[in-house]
Amino acid sequence: MKKIVGYRPILILAILWFISVNLQGQSEYMLKAGFIERFTRFIEWPVDSISSDTTRPFNILVLGNNPFGKSLETMFAKTKIKKRRVLIRYAAHLDTSGCYHMIFIGENMARDIHAILDYTGNKPIITLSETGGFGTKGVMINFFIDKNKIRFEVNQEALRRSGLKVSHLLMQSARII
Repeated sequence: MKKIVGYRPILILAILWFISVNLQGQSEYMLKAGFIERFTRFIEWPVDSISSDTTRPFNILVLGNNPFGKSLETMFAKTKIKKRRVLIRYAAHLDTSGCYHMIFIGENMARDIHAILDYTGNKPIITLSETGGFGTKGVMINFFIDKNKIRFEVNQEALRRSGLKVSHLLMQSARII
């Protein structure tokens, strides 16, 4: 059987495009939860990070306002990330004693954004938001809506500092800042 060259990258991009198609008839935050799961397929954590212990859950923190409602719980009730169950926590303030793989930063955290990014800056923790300007401040992945489609921007410098390795396929789908 002949191997189809380039099939996997095309499939991956098709999945990301499919998620980003029209918001009509779909919950915006269910789609964003789907993006979050897909992002982890294109990101590698350092071997010596908290992600190397596969017996532990994949920890997501929603910091500040929770725009997702129950969408994250619905998405991750049966879906695993990196073959791990997903644990979602919600907090009004950053607890630096916790071990997180991903932190979604709500828009009401604007006054604390620099302190949050100082804490996460050189750690292998994905930071996400949907607040205009947070990407340029150092949030790694920032959602935005363009022509009724969910898009995302990526802060390359923030990713580089974190030690996370990101596939070029994810970067091709993003607006780079």
